[in-house]
Formats: sequence, C-alpha cells, structure tokens
Amino acid sequence: MSHVHSTISRRSSKHLTPVQRGQIQALLRLNVPKAHIAKQLGISRSTLYYELQRGTVEQLTANRKITHVYFADTGQLTYEQRRKNSCSPFKYARVQPFLNFVTEQILTNRLSPDAARGLAVRQQLFDEIVSTKTIYHYITLQLIPVKNIDLPLRVRRRTYGKSIDQRSEDVAERRKFDHWEMDTIVGKRKKGPVLLVLDERVSRKRHMIKIAEKTAQAVKDGLQSILALYPTAAKIFKSITVDNGSEFARLTEDFSDIAIYYAHPYASSERGTNEKQNSLVRRFIPKSTNLESITLAAIAHIEQWINQLPRKLFDYDCAESIFSSYLPQVS
Repeated sequence: MSHVHSTISRRSSKHLTPVQRGQIQALLRLNVPKAHIAKQLGISRSTLYYELQRGTVEQLTANRKITHVYFADTGQLTYEQRRKNSCSPFKYARVQPFLNFVTEQILTNRLSPDAARGLAVRQQLFDEIVSTKTIYHYITLQLIPVKNIDLPLRVRRRTYGKSIDQRSEDVAERRKFDHWEMDTIVGKRKKGPVLLVLDERVSRKRHMIKIAEKTAQAVKDGLQSILALYPTAAKIFKSITVDNGSEFARLTEDFSDIAIYYAHPYASSERGTNEKQNSLVRRFIPKSTNLESITLAAIAHIEQWINQLPRKLFDYDCAESIFSSYLPQVS
C-alpha cells in the first residue's frame, strides 16, 4: 500500500497523550514488536523510543534479577516534569499589583476580568500585565481571591441544592470517611448510555456502572443500584458532591437522607477525585468510544483495575484495601 493511500491516521499533535502511553504499556506486555506499536499508534519509531526512555524503570524480579519495565504513569510524570522545567519563569509573582487591582475591580465594582484589564491598559496603570485568558486561568487555579461564582457571565446555571461551600472543613479536607463525589462519563454520542461513577473521597474507592442515558431518572436508578450493595448504606454514604448538570437536579429530592452538595459552575477541580479517576478510565475508554459497545464485564474489569491500583498516596496500598479497612468503623 502506498503512503498516499495509507489508511493509518496520523497524529496532528506532537506530544503523546496519557491514553497512548497506556496503550504502549499494554502492547509491550503483550510482546508486540516496537515497530508494530509505533505503526498502530501512528507515531514514528524515534518518538516511541524516546518515550520508552522516559517511562522505563528498573525492577527487581523474584529471582533477584534486574529487569527494565515501561510504565505509562512514569512516562507521563517525566513528561509533565520536563514540560514544567522548560517553561519560562512564572509571571504571576511579577504582576501582583495588577492582579490586586483586577481583584478589587471584580469584587467591588463588579467588572468582568476583561473590563478590569481594559481599564488598567487604558489608564496605563501598570508596566506589566497579563492577558484576559491568563486572568481566567489564575481564577480557575485559585491563585487570586476570586471564584467563578463571582463572575456573572460564568454562572448562568442554577444550583439545585446546597453549595459545596456548606461542606464542613473535615469533609473538604478529606479527614472524614463516607463522603463521595459523583459524575457521568460520556462517549462518542451525546445521546445513549453513559457511565455513572462514584468515588469515596478518602479511600478513592470507585463504583462505575453503565446507565441508559444522561437523565435524572437514569442517575436515580443507577445510584439506587449502588446503594443496594451496602446493607448499611446510610452510614457509608453521608454526602455526595456533584456538578450542576441537569442529570443531578433531583438528587436532593430523590435521596433526602444523603447530603447533596453542588460544586461551583466551571470548577471541575472541586471534584478532583472524579477528574483524576476519570482520566484512568480514559486509558481504556477514549472519548471517541461508543459506550453502547462497552460490555458490563469490561466496565467491571476497569473498576476493579482502578480499585486495586497501587497508589503512592497510600504507600502503594490500593483503594479497595483502604476502603475495606474503614468499613468496620461505620457498619
């Protein structure tokens, strides 16, 4: 087959994604030749070999022999660290007077970030400033004392119940077990089945099931099926934090014995456990996947893999073990 008529899709970006790194790890475990791996992923052999250098570590086998093994997580962490080190010095510290001015204009005079920046430019108040996009980025990262809720144009959605601000400090700081985050994962099609995921915030234990559609009724049915797994569910599910999607609109009404908290709009970092664990799911189920083709057995396998994943946070114990250790305390 000539190059012109090749059906292999080529990557348009220059950097490997976490999903591709997971594919490399899986294919290596299957002893697929490196040339075939590069061809299957649509990358050059040199890109693959550079990635193997980034993500390969030494391990000691049961026979006390040293072997070299590639791990996707190691490759990703090395890549992120090198990218961080290659960036220009952080401008944030140098523009503090400007950011203080912007903060005051937003909170006191109710200006938008763009209007506050424009005012500073027009009056030539500062020698160095940042773009409007960077201001929004700083707000998302909580580097300035402004929240998305303070920006009217970013808060068009209503909140269906208690704000996340009403959670106790013990819950917010992950000092108490039995508090969860919930989200949905969509596939290629906007309509049809989605994954309902539920993560315990202390142990990182995940439940993941497929529900018929992204609706309030389907979420209710799915959550009820998860709660039914525990005879003492009322003691294990004290609160659930969700976003402001319409599929979660009836949770407070449908589950009155569970405290339901709603994160601020456009603030996915407030459900950090969901976001991190969703990225693990994407190693197996890319965004382009039609979820109708994903079997229940495959979903159960991914859930088990996440719950048994050794985590540095727990001194390389797994979420399943940590979760199980807490259960006797609440049963």
